[in-house]
Amino acid sequence: MTRFFERGTALAEMERQMMMVPNFAPRGYGSAVLCRYRPTAADVDCRNCLEHRRRGCRSLTCLYLSERLEAGAVTMEELIAETVRPWKHLPLKQRAIGLACRTENFHFDGQLHIMRMMEMTKGEKEYVNSRWLAAVYLLSAHAALWQKTIAAVRSDQINFASVRLGDCPVQDYVLYRAAKGICSGVLGATSEELADPELVSDDTLRLILCAAAAARYGPEAMRIGRDRKC
Repeated sequence: MTRFFERGTALAEMERQMMMVPNFAPRGYGSAVLCRYRPTAADVDCRNCLEHRRRGCRSLTCLYLSERLEAGAVTMEELIAETVRPWKHLPLKQRAIGLACRTENFHFDGQLHIMRMMEMTKGEKEYVNSRWLAAVYLLSAHAALWQKTIAAVRSDQINFASVRLGDCPVQDYVLYRAAKGICSGVLGATSEELADPELVSDDTLRLILCAAAAARYGPEAMRIGRDRKC
């Protein structure tokens, strides 16, 4: 019979440390106790923040946005607003904020878009590359664009050099450029192009804004509103 009661459980490492000789550090390896605490909405209530006063928050940006996002206490409007806050192009920022006000959940272009994303990310590790995830989200938004790019998508990488778009709608081309740019840490399309509603439709820009948020904040951004609406 083993002397460890918690063997094979999450508490095994902690039990082993508690049974070590006091004030004695064994040589040859180290050990760590992982914190599995996940904040809840009540834990990250803005009224508990030091920056919050009677009339609201005094900070220009939320200092605990990542924790609130993990707890599901962040709206898509707030996340997009924080994503575009550093952008310099004022007409684009104004248009983005206007779209954000009308975006309650993380936006998918219909159930087929959701199914394509679920199929592509099935079996992926928990800490997937955020830029890769955002690019796949854009490429899989429209069926025609996805058919032309799916062969270039591999786990954690996209071979854009092998893609041949040929003739494609303007909105698909904008999504492709945005996906390619996000993988390199930029938006792909210019600010002037994205600010022009005649060139880039509201639906296309909304997809790009959501992708930018996912690239910055990770898969947690895609879960906003999931409990209320797919």
